[in-house]
Amino acid sequence: DAIPIQENNDLDYQSEAPGVMHACGHDMHVSNLLGVACLLATNKDRVPGTVKFIFQPAEESGGSGGQYLVTAGVMDGIEKVFALHMQPELPTGQLIVTPGYCTSNSDSAVLTIHGKGGHGAHPEATIDAIVIGAQIVNALQTIVSRNVAAQQAGVVTIGTFHAGTVRNIISERAELQLSLRSLTKETQQLLKERIEQLAQGIAAAHGASCKFDYAYGYPSVFNHEDALQELLAAATPILGQDNVIVSPLASMVGEDFAYYAEKAPGVLFWLGARVPADEPAYPLHSPKARFNEACLKLGIEIMAGIVLNG
Repeated sequence: DAIPIQENNDLDYQSEAPGVMHACGHDMHVSNLLGVACLLATNKDRVPGTVKFIFQPAEESGGSGGQYLVTAGVMDGIEKVFALHMQPELPTGQLIVTPGYCTSNSDSAVLTIHGKGGHGAHPEATIDAIVIGAQIVNALQTIVSRNVAAQQAGVVTIGTFHAGTVRNIISERAELQLSLRSLTKETQQLLKERIEQLAQGIAAAHGASCKFDYAYGYPSVFNHEDALQELLAAATPILGQDNVIVSPLASMVGEDFAYYAEKAPGVLFWLGARVPADEPAYPLHSPKARFNEACLKLGIEIMAGIVLNG
C-alpha cells in the first residue's frame, strides 16, 4: 500500500522501487501488527478469546481494501475492532485519540462547464467558460462559511481548474475537480446539494450548462466510547497520563477503517512516530516522510495490552 511519490531521503531502508514509497507508514503498520501477533502467540494462555489480525491492502489507492474485506466477511463474529496509525509529526511516546467522529467523509466531484467558444477579440459572441468557472470557484467558498453550522466541519477544495488552449481563444469548456470533506452525513449531503445548486445556477445565469458528477469516497470513522476506554486503559500505563491525549478535534483525512467500525464498536488512534527532536520531521505523504522505529515497541505493547486486558 505504497504511494506514487519518489522518495527524497538518503537512508539505508528507503524505497528501492522508483516512483513509489511508504509515505504513510503502512509498512510500519504491518510490522506493528506482526509484532502484536508474535507477542500474543507467546502468551496464548492469557488471551481471553479469539483475536483476528487484519492485514489490508489498497487503502491509499482509493480501491478500499477495507470495504472489500468487510464485504468478504472479515468482520463476521467480531465484537470490537482497533487500529493505529503512525503519525511522524507527533512525538514518539505520545498518542492522540478523538472521541466520536475522528476522520472525515472524503468525497470528490467534477464540474464540467459548457459555454460557447470563440475569438478572444469578440467576447460578446461567446459564453466564456473560464469566467463562469471563476465565479463558481468564488461562490463555492461561501458554502462552509454561510451554510455549514459553526459547530460542524466541512471542507470544499477546488484542486484543479482546466480550461483553454491558447491566449486568443475564449474557451467553451472548463473542468473543476473538487475534494469534499465532512464529518456527518447531514453535512455531507448539504455540501453535495449546495455545490450542484450554485454551479448550475451560475452557469445557467450566463447561458451555459454545468454537468455535476459526484463520487462518494470513504465514510467518516466514528470512535465508539467503550472501545476508546479500552484503549485508554491499555495505553496510559505504558505511555503515562500526560502522553495520552484525548482531543476533540477530528482529522479531515479519509480512512477506510470506517467500514470496520460500522460493523462493530471500534477505535482508531494516532501513535507518535517522530524522529528525534534535533532532526526535521515531515508530514504524512511527504517525499521526505520518516518514522521513528522506536514507536513499534510502544504500538505492539498497546495493542497487545488491549487484548490481554479484555
